[in-house]
Amino acid sequence: MSGFGHFGTFWMVSWVVWKIPARRAVKLAEFSHTEEGSSLDMLAAAESESVRPQLRRKFFLHALDEHRHAQWFAERATIMAPGRSQPHMILEDVSYIRDHGIRGDESLYEQLGEIEFLTFVWLQERQAGRQFGVYVRVLKDDPVTARMFEAVKEDERFHTNYSRLELDRLANAGQVTAVRRAAWRVRLRGFAQTWLRLARIIGDLMAGVWLLLLFAMLAPFALFARYFEPLKGGFLPALNGRERARAQAGSQA
Repeated sequence: MSGFGHFGTFWMVSWVVWKIPARRAVKLAEFSHTEEGSSLDMLAAAESESVRPQLRRKFFLHALDEHRHAQWFAERATIMAPGRSQPHMILEDVSYIRDHGIRGDESLYEQLGEIEFLTFVWLQERQAGRQFGVYVRVLKDDPVTARMFEAVKEDERFHTNYSRLELDRLANAGQVTAVRRAAWRVRLRGFAQTWLRLARIIGDLMAGVWLLLLFAMLAPFALFARYFEPLKGGFLPALNGRERARAQAGSQA
């Protein structure tokens, strides 16, 4: 069964994450930054001199969609978690996009080039549409957020369609091999990034397990030390002048 299908892997993980009330606003705040970073990348692609006017217009519309999604997610996160909370700190963190690798010094279009950039947009937007479709089904208890995700999913369909049509146009123009190679590179890069995220999660989990085991191993020794050398309570007798001078002389010797 597909991971995006009912009771598939992605569906079950999403169900666990979105059923935790405290995590909903945090996820929406993180989504807001991600969408804003995508908007910046699409604007950078639209500014490229080599882009055809018709494709430039689609890139610009795509950027406006991503910016609108970022605003929706930020507003919904603020409503769900009022006051000074973690979602607010995420939204106000101006370094979040760069720290999470969403946007670097070079735009994604400059890094990948036209064909690979369009391939990346096609695959990512297709996957995002599937993910938001799962979120809509999972969040039946939150109709406002579910309707928002439904609207985002419809925009992702437009992004998927125009990028796929552009790739088909390039393939028909004799660049079939380049399009296929770009698809393989994007998929391999996605697998590598997924593996790195999984390795980071496993590393954090193992660090917690080892710290717990270390605490369990050292706790008995602390209890034994307290039992055999009990702490003295109350006031301790002060040394008189002669004993203090004798102690100082001994320490100096």
